[in-house]
Amino acid sequence: MLNKPDDFNVNESPKSGLEKYLVSPEIQSQLYKRTLLIIVISQIFGGAGLAAGITVGALLAQDMLGTDSLSGVPVALFTLGSAGSALLVGRLSQRFGRRLGLSTGFLAGGIGAIGVVIAAMNENIYLLFASLLIYGAGTATNLQARYAGRFSKADSAGYSSEYCDGIHYFRCGYGTELSR
Repeated sequence: MLNKPDDFNVNESPKSGLEKYLVSPEIQSQLYKRTLLIIVISQIFGGAGLAAGITVGALLAQDMLGTDSLSGVPVALFTLGSAGSALLVGRLSQRFGRRLGLSTGFLAGGIGAIGVVIAAMNENIYLLFASLLIYGAGTATNLQARYAGRFSKADSAGYSSEYCDGIHYFRCGYGTELSR
């Protein structure tokens, strides 16, 4: 339990795990650096996988349908799923916190990816389309995770956002090349 503000002594050792972040700018800085590193790593690997996945999804649909005429449908479903899940993940994050919202979005994207693999193994075009709709949640969540770097102090927030944005654009090109 926190002491009253009049009785609070900065030199006392913190009693709980959260108090140490309130009284120590050094520990806050370490937490921020660790968080930014996690965001960057998730942007690199998650984004590359998502970019490759949508390319592979379009190629799978073309192969399963035997025609190029509907190969844009997977991209449209993926985009629609991304738009819908952006709203849901944003609401979850606002109501229950960023960790729960982003975790739920990444979990949905992972389930969609598993569905794409199962659809490819069974050559089931309907399951592929449904899975790509769910798979879009991963992209929306990955894009929203970039903004987690903006919670920092005002003097470094711009740097962290630009850093995450730079990683995003790098992995977009990298993911596309991996799918070739």
